[in-house]
Amino acid sequence: MKRKLSLLMAFMMAATLLPAQPAFAATRNVINKTITTTSDAITDETTGVVLTLGVDNAASIYGAKAGQYFELHLDGDAKWTYGSKELTDKYAYTDNVLYPANNHTSNPSSLNNTPITKLVNAKVQKLTDSILGVQVIADGKVEIPLLVHFNGTPEGVQKVKVVPKDSDVSTGEYAYANVGADSIKFRVQKKEKISRSGNTKVQLILDEMTPQAFDASNPINLKLPRGFTWDFSESGKTAYTVSKAKIEKVPNSDDRIVKIIPDKYTGQLDSIYLNMCIIPDRDAKFGDVDVIVQENSDVSPTSLVVAEYVDYGVQVKAEKVLNVIAGKDIEGLYKSKITIEEPATSSLQGNRYMTFQFVDENGKAVDASLQDGEKLKITKKSGDKETKLQIDKSSIERVGNKESGKVEDYDIKTYDKDGKGKDNKMADKFDLYVTQQSETTRTKFELEVPFVVDSGFTGKLFLKVKGAGAEEQLVQIADVKAPVTFEVKGALPQVKIGLQKQDGQDILVKETEAGALQDYVPAGINSNYAEYNLKFEDTNIQTYFKSVAYTLDEGNIGIKKVDKENKYIYVQVDRRSTKPSAITFKNITVTLDRSVPYGELRLKGNFGVVNERHDLSKTVKKFDYFTTITPVSDEKRITTVFTIGEKSYTELVRGVKEAKTADVAPFIKDNRTMLPVRYIADAIGAVVNYDPTTRIATFQKYQSVVTMNIDKNVMYVNGSPVQLDTKPVNVEGRIFLPLANIAQAFGLKHGETIIWNQEAKTVTILPQDATPEEVKAAQDGTILKDAKEAKPAEAQKTETPKAEEKPAEKPAETPAK
Repeated sequence: MKRKLSLLMAFMMAATLLPAQPAFAATRNVINKTITTTSDAITDETTGVVLTLGVDNAASIYGAKAGQYFELHLDGDAKWTYGSKELTDKYAYTDNVLYPANNHTSNPSSLNNTPITKLVNAKVQKLTDSILGVQVIADGKVEIPLLVHFNGTPEGVQKVKVVPKDSDVSTGEYAYANVGADSIKFRVQKKEKISRSGNTKVQLILDEMTPQAFDASNPINLKLPRGFTWDFSESGKTAYTVSKAKIEKVPNSDDRIVKIIPDKYTGQLDSIYLNMCIIPDRDAKFGDVDVIVQENSDVSPTSLVVAEYVDYGVQVKAEKVLNVIAGKDIEGLYKSKITIEEPATSSLQGNRYMTFQFVDENGKAVDASLQDGEKLKITKKSGDKETKLQIDKSSIERVGNKESGKVEDYDIKTYDKDGKGKDNKMADKFDLYVTQQSETTRTKFELEVPFVVDSGFTGKLFLKVKGAGAEEQLVQIADVKAPVTFEVKGALPQVKIGLQKQDGQDILVKETEAGALQDYVPAGINSNYAEYNLKFEDTNIQTYFKSVAYTLDEGNIGIKKVDKENKYIYVQVDRRSTKPSAITFKNITVTLDRSVPYGELRLKGNFGVVNERHDLSKTVKKFDYFTTITPVSDEKRITTVFTIGEKSYTELVRGVKEAKTADVAPFIKDNRTMLPVRYIADAIGAVVNYDPTTRIATFQKYQSVVTMNIDKNVMYVNGSPVQLDTKPVNVEGRIFLPLANIAQAFGLKHGETIIWNQEAKTVTILPQDATPEEVKAAQDGTILKDAKEAKPAEAQKTETPKAEEKPAEKPAETPAK
């Protein structure tokens, strides 16, 4: 091991004593340009494609060495043209070797050949069709013109390879040509969008792929499809321009063909540029506009889409659809960015108005408004300097007189602090004004729309846009959801009219997302909190909240206070939640006086703040909360049991039953129990009056009134018509009515307070506030079982009014059970 280390150290020391060796020289190789040509073309010295093997002093690259030899190899089917008779007759050749003129072996003055200036510091000889031998004459840079016949080589990039052999030149492959199919290439700078105005220019370009491919004797005809014509105007904004050529109309072509005649040549690869308008007519079809090449087979492609014909319809789009909470009003929170863009020049019609309105997905107007105190702003992104889109201030509803004038930004005003609550406006629409049609460039504008939404609106919010070149269209700007949901925990509370402090069910109010309820009102008196409430839908009825408490079940919303006023309960929020929160209002008690109607009563959930500054509602939702039932005094809390076909019936009052006798017995007609007018009234606790002149019977109980003509099968409940199951009938001078219809009009219900016992053939009419035990006893037929007997009742009085002895009747329709 020690021996090996000693040998290694000795070798390293010896290496340090050796003289430094010079680095190998190299060349920096480069092609001066890459040409585009065809597969049958020949590149000569006029093409100017040169391979340089150069010197780079900064990188210690010293170029080729005198006398060194290397080769150039072509790929594909390409051939070197060196050595051809055309070249040997023209340039300084000796023994098939091409020399630079100043390095020819013979006396330069005796040379009759033209010196080749592009060959520098080398002599070259074609060894094979694809291999060129090169010998360096002197140290330094070498330049070699690439003289090649492409010989039908396939389309694509052509490369030359440097093979160093024993020279110091750098190896590598270098692209010098791109072979195409044809000698002239047809293209457009940009596929323009054109409209019916016909004032949009399309730039058409014809490129030579090989030198002198353009020929005045071989013009190029470009033909438009049916419905389109070339604009041959020579003056004005639509005047055509053309370079290195002239154009002519083709007779009998209806201006659909333009003839392009090349007339200027540089000897290099030239291009013709034609800027010309295309005019659509009434028969033109929307979509791509193709141009067909005629008369010249050297042009490729032979058909090209040069433009797109679009309708005038201005494109209006929202940058994105915002997620919005209804009823929320925080400065600048919801701001939709709208782009208004012309599909083609002159699409926006000058001196016209474009209207905007907040609508739903069906295009129906909704309650939404531009936001008070924010800025409605229009900004031009591109287009003609003269074309402007401005806000018409007079189109926006505002406090006081409308302002005139057209501006690019407008401070929205819907709220008057001095007249708070009286002069708030809803700016649900506005207009933009187009000053002048675009002439040369398509215009694009950005519109910023700050807005708020009515507390009760949910769903997709759109702006309906139309006018000034814009077809009517709906642009969605938001998905709107409610700030909270409401849930009554349990069955609807049944409360009795006229009783004090009756219990209501708990109400759960839950945020739909964090921060849905805001904690202040912009420009409000109480700016450090926002107040929300639950209120009776009909504030005219005499219903009063007596107590309320709350619990925060979820989230972290800040609650300043929860309390009640006579007509509502409220919550004050002084800190927005960062987690969706849920509040339960509990221990709710209410009092209803005797003017309150029976049936369902609804609450309004007022959990928005947009009403403070806008003519918008703060009500999120209305929902059923109470079911009111009419209380009956103990003296008149009567249960009545009728037996079909029998005149005797029983009344039960406070546990005491009393047998009574009617003038006539109840019967079944059309599957409905029929009873005389007076006995129905007694059983339901109503007062009845009959007018023999009009033949109208009127039942009244508290605030409910039922009227009916005894000759018709319709009754009116508080003025609303209700069809009877069967028509009233006259039996033994007494008017019989369908019990179920009259009882239901006063709040009684089948199976709950009107009980039919099939086995006993009895109908039991219970009090409106019947208990479950009473209902079950009526169903079982035991309602009278344990009742005490009353003293014998006095004889029943004769019922009035009496009907005609022989009333005319019509068959009644059979009602559903």
